[in-house]
Amino acid sequence: MERVSIRPARLEELPFLDGLLLRSKSHWVGGRVADVPAVTPELTAEDIASRHATVAEKDGVPIGFYTLNEHEDYLGIGLFFVDRPFIGTGVGRLLWSHLVQRAVTLGARLLGVGAEPRAEGFYQRMGMVSRHEFDHNGERLIWMTGEIGKVVT
Repeated sequence: MERVSIRPARLEELPFLDGLLLRSKSHWVGGRVADVPAVTPELTAEDIASRHATVAEKDGVPIGFYTLNEHEDYLGIGLFFVDRPFIGTGVGRLLWSHLVQRAVTLGARLLGVGAEPRAEGFYQRMGMVSRHEFDHNGERLIWMTGEIGKVVT
């Protein structure tokens, strides 16, 4: 893979990252952003300011990002998206590695994520374990957890 760097997200990137999220989700619904479910989360200024928003960039352009939510007993993966042209190229794996390193730095022992069913395979390959399904704002998600030290780094 060509050179990809990881860095903190910037507030002025918010509109671009929101578009990246929609393009990423469109990959799984036939490629049309118009077909992305209305329940799709949006990235907020608060996410960038207080949720460890982190970007993967190539040639100065964001191509993926994640956010984290700190909880008392686990570190939650809030958003984790790779732009459509880079899905399957290793960018997700690179972001995951950074995310796990950040989790260790934050002292987390457990990761948790409400994953879309289409993302379950990725998270399983990263060492996360599917626990149960639940409904979140009309969207079916799978609660997954992974212990630091047992997930892929």
